[in-house]
Amino acid sequence: MASMEFVGLQREQIHNNTELIFQSAKVRPVWHTARRFTEVGDKPLSSFLCKMPADLLNNWEKKAADRQKQYKQFLAKVKLQQVLKHQSALHEEAFDKIDCLQCARCCKGYSPRFKTPDIKRISRLLGLKESIFIERYLRVDEDGDYVTHTQPCPFLGSDNLCGIYEDRPSDCRRFPYTDEDVLAKRPALTLKNSSFCPITYFVLERLMQTVPVR
Repeated sequence: MASMEFVGLQREQIHNNTELIFQSAKVRPVWHTARRFTEVGDKPLSSFLCKMPADLLNNWEKKAADRQKQYKQFLAKVKLQQVLKHQSALHEEAFDKIDCLQCARCCKGYSPRFKTPDIKRISRLLGLKESIFIERYLRVDEDGDYVTHTQPCPFLGSDNLCGIYEDRPSDCRRFPYTDEDVLAKRPALTLKNSSFCPITYFVLERLMQTVPVR
C-alpha cells in the first residue's frame, strides 16, 4: 500500500461530543468483508472507474455477477504458487487504476470485525474506556464478533477518508486481500468480495488472463 500523504488535519464531533482527529490524508478506505453492498448513491460504481481498461470497465458489476461460476472454477484449479507469483503486481496495478476514495462501498455498507487489540488501540486513540467505546460504537453480530452498530462506519468522513486510518482495525488494513494468499485460500470470501469490490474483481480478471488453467 502506498504511503500516506498528509494534507491537513481537522476535528469533527462524533457521537456525544467525542472529539476525533480526522487525518485528512490521501488514503484508501480498505476493509475486510464477506457481505453484499448496495450502489453508491444513485450511481453505478462503474462510473468511478475511469482509468480501468475498457474491456474490464464496461458493466463490471454485471460481469462479476455473471462470472461467479468461472471465478469459482478458476480458484479451485489454479496453483497457489502461480497466484503468489503474479498477485502483488496485479494488486498494485488495480490500486493504480481504481480510486477507492470514489467508492468506499466497504466502509458504507458493512463493518470490519473489531478484535480485542483493535478495541484497545482505538479506545486509547479516542480517550475512551473500552467499555464506553464498545457501548457507543459496537454490537455483537451473529458470529459473535464486535462490529459497528451503525452504517456507514461512524469513522468514515463525508469525503470518504477514514478518521482513524492509522489505528484502523486489522481487517481494514488487509482488505481486500488481493496481495495475500487469502485470495486463493479462501475462495468463498474472494467470490463475495468480487461482487462489490472492483479491486477484487480486477485482480481476479487479470489473474485469469495471466494464469490460464485447464
